[in-house]
Amino acid sequence: MSDTDSFLQEVSEELRRDKLYRNIRKYGWVAILLVIVIVGAATYREYLKSQAETEAELFGTSIINALNEKNVADRISKLQKINAPGENAKAIVAMLLSAEAAGNEPATFEMSTLSDVTERLTIDAHYRDLLNFKILLGYSEIMDLDERIKAFEGLSKPGNAFRLLAEEQLALIELELGNTDNAIEKISQILLDSELTAGLRNRATQMLIALGKDPELINE
Repeated sequence: MSDTDSFLQEVSEELRRDKLYRNIRKYGWVAILLVIVIVGAATYREYLKSQAETEAELFGTSIINALNEKNVADRISKLQKINAPGENAKAIVAMLLSAEAAGNEPATFEMSTLSDVTERLTIDAHYRDLLNFKILLGYSEIMDLDERIKAFEGLSKPGNAFRLLAEEQLALIELELGNTDNAIEKISQILLDSELTAGLRNRATQMLIALGKDPELINE
């Protein structure tokens, strides 16, 4: 009886092996194709990652080389020749060009260049906000007061990376209008903000002192 059971078990195992081999011969190409796709996708992803890193390194090196030029005209010329790898990179180059042009080109020319960038390029929100903030600072002397207030209020909304800097400008506008109490209130709120930076804290503190207020008393 045991010999019969052993024989049947061997036959069963042989049949299972035959079925397995038939399935491998029939569907094995699917497994091979799947392996090729996975390996190919991983290789392509690594290639794109390597290419992006190379482009970023070249972009950074190009900027450093341009800014190392001693002559302003040479720095501007080199910056203009940089091949920026993407819209955000183009925005960075535009801001660097704007900084180099400051004091060497009319302010309207400098700001209009940044305005063109914000209108033409599809850039990330924080880059666009930075460009708009820089434009507002550059145009502050020639912009209508109500337009400036509205624009800075737009940048001071919660979640905006330049919210506190916009609040600082709104406080300065209040001083410009002679509304000292409103300015002090805005500056005090800035000093209480959890996202306050060291530089802005120093400026806000100095403004309160200049206005005759003790910064240590704002928490009371």
